[in-house]
Amino acid sequence: MKKYLIFFFLILSCSIASGCTKKILYLTPEATGYLYDSKTKEPLHNVNGYIGFYLPDEKSTTIKVNNDGSFTIKPLIKEYFFIEPSLEDYKNLPPLIYISFKNYQNKTLDYSEKFNEQVPEEKANFEHYKKIDLGKVYLDPE
Repeated sequence: MKKYLIFFFLILSCSIASGCTKKILYLTPEATGYLYDSKTKEPLHNVNGYIGFYLPDEKSTTIKVNNDGSFTIKPLIKEYFFIEPSLEDYKNLPPLIYISFKNYQNKTLDYSEKFNEQVPEEKANFEHYKKIDLGKVYLDPE
């Protein structure tokens, strides 16, 4: 009887331990690229603005573009332990990046083509971390 109890608690501990592991769903890819001025053809230097997967609002955080114009957008993620969250709100999330910088016109960038070129089909789901390179993105001055 003692052996069965020990075996039962061993199985129970293993299942609880595996359930306590944080799992991550990647709703969007990480996106990198470079921002350039469309008139001067020069990279933007050390400017703050918004680049993200949602339209900016008053709660949006700004990012600073590096000296070479480079930027990185972290992926949108959902974390969970036991119960996987509903993804209904995210399944039809458009493959768009919104860009807003002072003295430049706002831009909406469709990244679906880059995603299809750079992410293997077997990793194009929410379970895999994905990274895409957008290359040079030109912004029009106001």
